[in-house]
Amino acid sequence: MVISERSLSHDTLVETFMGRFDQHARQDFKWRIDHAILQGYRFVMLNMVAVSFIDSAALGWLVLAQRRFQRIGGKLAIISPIGFVRDVLEITEIGEWIPIFSSEDEALKIFESNKEHPAES
Repeated sequence: MVISERSLSHDTLVETFMGRFDQHARQDFKWRIDHAILQGYRFVMLNMVAVSFIDSAALGWLVLAQRRFQRIGGKLAIISPIGFVRDVLEITEIGEWIPIFSSEDEALKIFESNKEHPAES
């Protein structure tokens, strides 16, 4: 899995995934999440538009990462999953734990709202 990152602000980061998000991506994903938290990012968007495959291990890592962000008053979001990945996320109802958005702009609006009204998130 190839990942690129882009900082939108001092506490908001976009991680763009490409390829397969499976057991072989574990170390890279964990390092990215650890690094984001250590750098002070509380809101992280995972852009998955170019992800072609996701397995059950990756679903577990997503939930664990969301829990870590919740502990620091932050949030994880999934952006633009398509095809097989979207189907898996819908079937497993991952959206009940991690919000799924059709665009980065849509997620950013929610993140900004959460920053302004943290007690409501």
